[in-house]
Amino acid sequence: MRRSLLPSRRHPAFLFLQRGLARLRWIIVLTVLAVAAAIGVPRVAERIAHDHGPQAQAVDADLRAIAAGLEQYRKDNGRYPSTQQGLLALVIRPTRAPLAPAWQVGGYVERLPRDPWGNPYQYGADDDGGSFQLFSFGQAGPDGGEDDPHVIRLH
Repeated sequence: MRRSLLPSRRHPAFLFLQRGLARLRWIIVLTVLAVAAAIGVPRVAERIAHDHGPQAQAVDADLRAIAAGLEQYRKDNGRYPSTQQGLLALVIRPTRAPLAPAWQVGGYVERLPRDPWGNPYQYGADDDGGSFQLFSFGQAGPDGGEDDPHVIRLH
């Protein structure tokens, strides 16, 4: 009878080795998950706090009010204010082209608010006045630029 050099599956050393390898696999999986959680959880928590914080909610309310004024301006005048006219066209009748012939007396918003960090809201329109961008630089301020993750845009 020939004996195998490998231990049989019933041999205690083989079973111990199998259990050890299974435990090692679990340790590796749990370590990978712990590292992924340590890296990912702070980013997710910061994003949730950024999107749902009181400042972000105030910015969202301001942006919606300004956007409603812009929509009314477009309905009355056929286009959004130009980038050069800016948001001031919602408060004061524009004097530079393109003029607003049907500008509403009293304006389209009561006042132009500032974001919670003290910066003016940013506005830009395309050349034909058919669409606009409205945003706040957020906590980072203008130094962060438009691509900063703290920028809050109108959704």
